[in-house]
Amino acid sequence: MRKTRGVTQHSATIIGAGIIGVSAAAFLQRQGCKVTVIDRVPPGEGCSFGNAGGLAFSEVVPTVHSRMLLKVPGWLMDPLGPLTIRWSYLPKALPWFMALARNSLPDRVKAITAARADLALRVVSDFETLLKAAGSADLIGYRDTLRLYDSEAQYLAEEPERQAKREHGFEMKRISGGEARELEPAIGSSVHCGAFHGGWYFLANPGRAVKSIAAEVVRNSGVILEDDVLSIERDGNRVSGLQLKAGGRHSIDRLVVCAGAYSHQLARQLGEKVLLEAERGYHMVLPNSGVSLSRSITSARTPGAATPMEMGLRLAGTDEFAGLDAAPDYRRADALWTHFKAVLPGLRPPDGETTRWMGRRPGTPDSLPVIGPSRTAANVWYGFGHGHMGLTWGPSTGRLIAELMTGMKSNIDLTPFRVDRF
Repeated sequence: MRKTRGVTQHSATIIGAGIIGVSAAAFLQRQGCKVTVIDRVPPGEGCSFGNAGGLAFSEVVPTVHSRMLLKVPGWLMDPLGPLTIRWSYLPKALPWFMALARNSLPDRVKAITAARADLALRVVSDFETLLKAAGSADLIGYRDTLRLYDSEAQYLAEEPERQAKREHGFEMKRISGGEARELEPAIGSSVHCGAFHGGWYFLANPGRAVKSIAAEVVRNSGVILEDDVLSIERDGNRVSGLQLKAGGRHSIDRLVVCAGAYSHQLARQLGEKVLLEAERGYHMVLPNSGVSLSRSITSARTPGAATPMEMGLRLAGTDEFAGLDAAPDYRRADALWTHFKAVLPGLRPPDGETTRWMGRRPGTPDSLPVIGPSRTAANVWYGFGHGHMGLTWGPSTGRLIAELMTGMKSNIDLTPFRVDRF
C-alpha cells in the first residue's frame, strides 16, 4: 500500500478477468484503489465470452429444486440432453451432487430464492454504471425475454416458479401462441403460449462488454496481466505474494479471487474447502441463421436460449459435468440447433461460418455464489461460483466486493454467500 496526500491508498490484485473480476477492479478504482488484474486469457475470453447474453435478474429460483430433480434421471439417460455426466467423472462429482440434493428441499429452496432475489436488486443499475463509464451502454437491450411453451400442461408445470417470482416482485405476463408469433414471426406454429419472464434484458455482445469495462480500467491506470497463477504465498494470516508462470513473483497488498471454475483450487491453497464444479455449457453462433428475432427467447422444452447478437444468432445452454480438462463434445452444441429448429422452423443449418464453443461455468450446489472475505487469510476476498448467473450478477458482485474491502455498508445480507458454508 502507499500514501497519497496523507491518505492510505490500498492496492488490490484480482485473479480473473471475466465480468466479475473486471467489475471488481472498476468499482475498487472508484473507491481509490490501485488495481491489477491477472488472468491466463485476455479479458472476457472465458465464460463471459460465451454465455447466452441474458441479464436474467428475475431468475431467483435456484437452478435445481425438487420438481426439477424429477427430470434429472431422464436427462441423464440422453448423452446429448440438457444435463449429462461423463460417468468416469461421477465419483469425483458425487459430493457436489449429494449437496445439491440437500439444497433442493423446500426450506432450502425458499432461503436460496430469497438470497438470489437480494443479489438481483441492483443488477441493471450496476451494469449501467460500468458500461456508461466505458462508453458501451448501447450493448444492453431493454427488452424482456420471451419464454415459450408447447402445451398448457407445460405452462402449468412452471406455475410454482412463477409464484416464487411474483413474491419477489417479478410478474410474468402470459400471451397466446398467436401473440408470440405476432411479436416474433420466426416462432413456429407448435408454440402453444408464451410468457415474458418479468425481468430479463440482454447484451448484444457479452465479450465486448467485458472488454470495454476492462479497457476503462486500464484507462484509469489499472494493470491487466496475461499470466497464470501457479501458487499463493502466505506470511502468517496474510497472503504476501503470487507465483506467476511467466512473470515471477507478484507482491500482494489485498487479493480478490474471481477465477471462475478454477477458484476452488486457489481457495484450497488457503485451507478453505469449496464445493465447486465446472458446469460446462456450449453455444453455437449462426451468422446466417435465416431467422430474425428482436429479443432473446427460451423454451420450456429444454434449458437454453436463442439470442440475437452482433455476430449472429447464438444458441446457448446445456450442463455437462466432466471436470475442467476433458475435451469438448461439440455434438452438444449441435443438439441445441436441433432443439431450436423445432421452435424456429426457418432456422438454417450450420454452415462454414458457424462457430461452436464450450465454457466452464463455476457452479455451487446451492446455486449461490461465494462473495465475501476469506476465513483464513485477512487480506483475501472471494467472488466466484455464479453458475448460470455470472453475467447477470457480475457487476453487482464487483460492487459488493469493493464495498467490503473499503469498509462500506452493503445493501444486502451477505451471510448466505460466505465461503465457509460448505
